[in-house]
Amino acid sequence: MKIDSISIKGKVTAFEISEKIFSSDINNKLIVQVLYSQIANSKQRLAKTKQRNQIIGSTAKIHAQKGTGNARHASKKAPLFVGGWSCTRP
Repeated sequence: MKIDSISIKGKVTAFEISEKIFSSDINNKLIVQVLYSQIANSKQRLAKTKQRNQIIGSTAKIHAQKGTGNARHASKKAPLFVGGWSCTRP
C-alpha cells in the first residue's frame, strides 16, 4: 500500500507500507494501557517538601502532652506564644 507524506514545506513523498498493519485486529486493551501510561508520565509533579532553611522556628513540642499539669501545646509557633505565627505575618 502506498501512502503520501507531506512535509511542512509542502514536499510530497510516497512510501510503501505493509498491508499487515491495517488488516490486523485492533487490541483495545493495549491501546488503553499505552494511553494511560503516556498520560501518567506526562503529569507535572507538584509534591514538595520544605528544606531546613525554609522552616521558621522549631516544630518540637514544648512539653509532654500529659502529666505536666500544663495546657496542651504543640510548638512555640502557636499564636498564643510571643513570636508565634499569626495571620499578620507575610
